[in-house]
Amino acid sequence: MSHDSRIHIKSWLRTKHLVLLVALDESRNLHATSRRMSMSQPAASKMLKDIENFFGMTLFLRQPRSMEPTEAGRLLVRYARSILNDTDRLIDDLVSLREGGQGNLVIGAVPGAAPVLLPQAINALKRERPRLVVRVFENSSDQLLGELEYKRLDVVIGRLTDPAQRHLFDFEPLMAEPVSLVVRADHPLVSTSDEAAARVPTLAEIVRWPWVMHPIQSPMRGRFEAALAEAGVASPRNVIETTSTQTTLQLVGSSDAIALMPTSVLRTAVSAGRFVALPLTVGEPLGYYGILTRKGEERPEVVRAFLERLEALERAGQG
Repeated sequence: MSHDSRIHIKSWLRTKHLVLLVALDESRNLHATSRRMSMSQPAASKMLKDIENFFGMTLFLRQPRSMEPTEAGRLLVRYARSILNDTDRLIDDLVSLREGGQGNLVIGAVPGAAPVLLPQAINALKRERPRLVVRVFENSSDQLLGELEYKRLDVVIGRLTDPAQRHLFDFEPLMAEPVSLVVRADHPLVSTSDEAAARVPTLAEIVRWPWVMHPIQSPMRGRFEAALAEAGVASPRNVIETTSTQTTLQLVGSSDAIALMPTSVLRTAVSAGRFVALPLTVGEPLGYYGILTRKGEERPEVVRAFLERLEALERAGQG
């Protein structure tokens, strides 16, 4: 594409075009999209047609009950969503500065990182910037990386879940994340006598119990399911899926459920004495989690400051 063509696209494409593409991708319905944008359906239809004519490609296929994006449509929607999220962030940062704040920092973290390095790094940063607004979202790596790609997060403390993601994100390893099978302290599988304690439950036994686990697409759940398949053991049938550490602990603490959780959770004050790890290793360790940022993008100053404190804590062994 020539330099002139690039300039032409940048000068023609408007924010309202991006809003239309994202709204249509989410609703797959032109009538719903037009209502969301406070415009008539014919006007929304004309705007979509104008965008398609400009690029010379069909972006959405008109189906009887929905509108499905083409490959070009998905590419444009991905771009549009990223730009709109960037614009939202710009507005938030400007409002913060105008009101005497010190900006915003939005962090995504896997459960294993949340109770260890993360609080210490945030506290260190907040001591220097008390008016900095910090938001933390805890989830599995696959979910967090989607949010990072679309610029809803500034940085993720997690892991790559697909080799192709190396083209999208820079990764700096921090710590290994062992996992444990967690139950409440008075669970029937927790033996009290020396003779009973010497017996380790088998995989076939533990899968009969209720479980609380991450969704099937998460790395932690994937390793667990792979270990069961290798051992010829069927997956648990009584399962509650959640990525929330607090919800998991509440469910495990009030039932006979077993949870697959980062071992670091057991070392936090909230769970001290209430939960134990079963003496059974299932699957391979998850490996290292680390710092993930968007490739080829300059890190904002506040992100650099946060990462400096995070890396300092890791080097000092305070996590």
